Amino acid sequence: MDKKAILTRVLKKVPIENAMELIQEKFQGWIPEKKPRKKDDIREKFLSLSQVIRDEEIEDFVQMAVMKKSVGLPAYTYRLSNINFIDEVNEHEFIEKYNQTHSPYKEIYSISTEVIDFNQGKIELNCRLKEYEASWKTGTMNIDSLSAVYTAKITINRAQRVMTIFCGNHSVQEIMMAFIQQVFVWPLNLYRINEVTNQLVEIGSASYKTSVLLDLVYNRLTEKGIKSTFEEMKFYTGKNRKDGIKDVAIGGRALLSSQLACEYVTIGSHIIYFKLGLTYEEREFTAKVYLKGNDLDILKIVILDTENENVRLEVMEIIQQEYIDMCTNGIKDIPKTVELLTTIKDRFINKDQLILRTIKENTLNSIASIAKLVEKFDDQDIYAIEVLKEFSQYNRTLLDSVGFDGEDENLNFINNFVRIDEVQIIDEDDYEDYENSDNEAS
Repeated sequence: MDKKAILTRVLKKVPIENAMELIQEKFQGWIPEKKPRKKDDIREKFLSLSQVIRDEEIEDFVQMAVMKKSVGLPAYTYRLSNINFIDEVNEHEFIEKYNQTHSPYKEIYSISTEVIDFNQGKIELNCRLKEYEASWKTGTMNIDSLSAVYTAKITINRAQRVMTIFCGNHSVQEIMMAFIQQVFVWPLNLYRINEVTNQLVEIGSASYKTSVLLDLVYNRLTEKGIKSTFEEMKFYTGKNRKDGIKDVAIGGRALLSSQLACEYVTIGSHIIYFKLGLTYEEREFTAKVYLKGNDLDILKIVILDTENENVRLEVMEIIQQEYIDMCTNGIKDIPKTVELLTTIKDRFINKDQLILRTIKENTLNSIASIAKLVEKFDDQDIYAIEVLKEFSQYNRTLLDSVGFDGEDENLNFINNFVRIDEVQIIDEDDYEDYENSDNEAS
């Protein structure tokens, strides 16, 4: 078994921070001599993991490595046009049919499914997808060509004819969806955000996607007892996927507190990601919502920061049901949404230029003062790094709040020192896909 070849493929797939964590887990106390800037700086040490990973551990290690960033409860929602494939068989026949391993699938994958629950209300399957990146060279799928192992769960709500794929990586769920359609021949359709023509006139210059998502947060979820505050948002300004993404830090306050967010909403930019602080039945947690797909019209929903499985599933079901209705009927409360958009527009237009300019200038001066001291810090001092990260995040939120949309070399210098990426990755779970597309673009 060529463990170094396997580790080389794993290193290609994971962010450098994850690779360093994996090294530190196996070599406790390891600290790099100098701060790594690229994967080549830690390649030798990472490949030395081959000396401490046993043969029988390698598959679990590969899975742990590529799944490192998959946290919380991530889900994609699908509509089943019928459930004949369930109704026409009994439990034993269903289990026998869908407890299987299909290999190869699309030449480099092996997909295993296992039915773990079958009842009148819900069906659950566990899935494991193995990727053999080098199998096209060797013609065989063995441990030496293994490059990734992903797990996912599929649930079917029989009454509502809704299927959910719980999976963090967007590319993996697309492979699973294609597999289910082609091999299982289940009649799947994705729920997509579609414009409702007669609502477009009402919202004016605002993006329809943005408007329908604001309606989801402020009207739909509020009616269901879920209180929300925005912590961060990303807007797509329509230039291109790489340079046209604008990141806005809001910091857990009302959307109206951010002059920059109000500007992007007013000029018609699309929301393509947002993070919410949520309160439901006196429990606090967070959620991330990503727009996926070629047309950015599919929602990936992730519930975070709660270990209570019942709460996660209950809130996920509420959000999914509102998402389904949103895809079918569009904006639920047009008057409230138009009122919110009008308030956002007024906030953007009627800004107090003198106050905003004063806050901006003093914030930039504070950042410049700290930037002069940065090199006096030890870049391996975890406490110092965390304090500087907080300083960066707080001041970034302040600049966004006053509508500052420029680059600040001093803030970039601090971010580089504490290893905050200058390029904002929309979805950490899809790091590899983002990195590959970035390389192709360059």
